[in-house]
Amino acid sequence: MTDPTNPSPPDQTHLPQPITTSDRDLADVPPIAQPAKRRKALLVAVGAATAVLLLGVGIVAALGGDESPAAGPGQKDQTRLAAARQQCSSSASARLGDDDRTLTLHGDGKESAGLDYNVLECFWRALDVPDSVVAEIEATRALDGRQTGDWDGMHGSWSYHPDSGLQMVITLTD
Repeated sequence: MTDPTNPSPPDQTHLPQPITTSDRDLADVPPIAQPAKRRKALLVAVGAATAVLLLGVGIVAALGGDESPAAGPGQKDQTRLAAARQQCSSSASARLGDDDRTLTLHGDGKESAGLDYNVLECFWRALDVPDSVVAEIEATRALDGRQTGDWDGMHGSWSYHPDSGLQMVITLTD
């Protein structure tokens, strides 16, 4: 008879048997990729993607030329002020401001250093200042106060005193 306090182990014939493999069974299983091979493949893929990206950037830059996406209607005139400064004088007496929309010129005076008259003439030629406006600038006296002139999308204002020289501001009007 069986002791109810000490039951016998259940029948274990219905439990699954452990799986065993042999070398013959593993012959059809592909080998696991080695980490070094994966790393090399990844580096090749990243290198190829980088090369394609750089090639694309180079093509866009070559086709884009000097145009910038922020170029607006006044871009040509802004470039004229900057080009005039580069051509005639990059001295502190010729200052660009307001995102290259303003050029301030300070001429020589008896008590103040500034741009020589021939440098001022270079700016006037580079900016196509009409002869009539140049004549008004040359005729300005200290007693005349501030004078103005307009031409080709630009506005100029100036004053003159023999001690401090010519003070001229050229602004784009478009």
